[in-house]
Amino acid sequence: MTASRYLLAACLVVIGLFASAAWAHEQSVAPRPTPPVVLSGADVGFRMTGRRGETPIGELVVRVDGQWQKVEFASGLKLITK
Repeated sequence: MTASRYLLAACLVVIGLFASAAWAHEQSVAPRPTPPVVLSGADVGFRMTGRRGETPIGELVVRVDGQWQKVEFASGLKLITK
């Protein structure tokens, strides 16, 4: 009888873990896709592609030859010298 109780307890723990994982997954906020919209100044803008809750998701863009282009930032160290 002791082995069957251990097996039952193990099954209940596994079922509880699966249930809590499913609940936690449902609590996450997935981004809602929206049609790309550029919120812009003259030549710099933000292309909004979705929302996560009330937070806009997107990318920084600049206008080059009348077209909005995605921005990539240079990385690395710049030495300050005279």
